[in-house]
Amino acid sequence: MSRRDERIAAELAIFQQDEAQDSGAAEKKATFKDQVAADLDTFINHDEFADEHVLNGDTVKAIVESPTSQERWITGKEYGVYSGLEGNLYIVHCRKADLSAVPVYDQRFDLDGVICIVDSVIDDMGILTIELHAEVA
Repeated sequence: MSRRDERIAAELAIFQQDEAQDSGAAEKKATFKDQVAADLDTFINHDEFADEHVLNGDTVKAIVESPTSQERWITGKEYGVYSGLEGNLYIVHCRKADLSAVPVYDQRFDLDGVICIVDSVIDDMGILTIELHAEVA
């Protein structure tokens, strides 16, 4: 084998080795969904935003909002389900995997001992946003 052939064979071996490493790296690369799933703990944790709440009997880390009347006016959300009744609105953010069952529209829902009705549920890549209303006569 000539010196030229040896050099070509050596470069070809290096090239094949690089390709093998690149294909192995491609298999190990995390997808966007993998990254989002890993980041759920950033938002739903005690040190940042979440507190422990009891949602339909499940004790979970969640973020619970109760918009003020000014915030509801700005966003255009009003409590007007039934005339003559007043109520409170709640928005709950939690991990879908933490609940034993995903709530559905018009379901009775227990939020820390307050009986509410589910207005909407949005599943956004593993984070549930649950809008609730609790009626006060």
